Amino acid sequence: MIKVVIKTNTIRGKEVTADVDSTPARVFGDLGVSVAGASVNLNGMILTATDLNSTFEALGVADGATVNLNSVIKADGARK
Repeated sequence: MIKVVIKTNTIRGKEVTADVDSTPARVFGDLGVSVAGASVNLNGMILTATDLNSTFEALGVADGATVNLNSVIKADGARK
């Protein structure tokens, strides 16, 4: 099991546990968080669409670790 600290535009520092054979996409899905159009990173490493569906173990996370999983959607704040 690993501890995953989730941060998104709407969730701040929620901690969940997951198996190392789970995926970032599944963790977000279990929380009802859409990652469409978001920049997602795991401990600062930007995740591709393929990475989102890779296991935490395949992404280099060891059993017993604590990781940060972030999803940020940047809104267009430009004025016209």
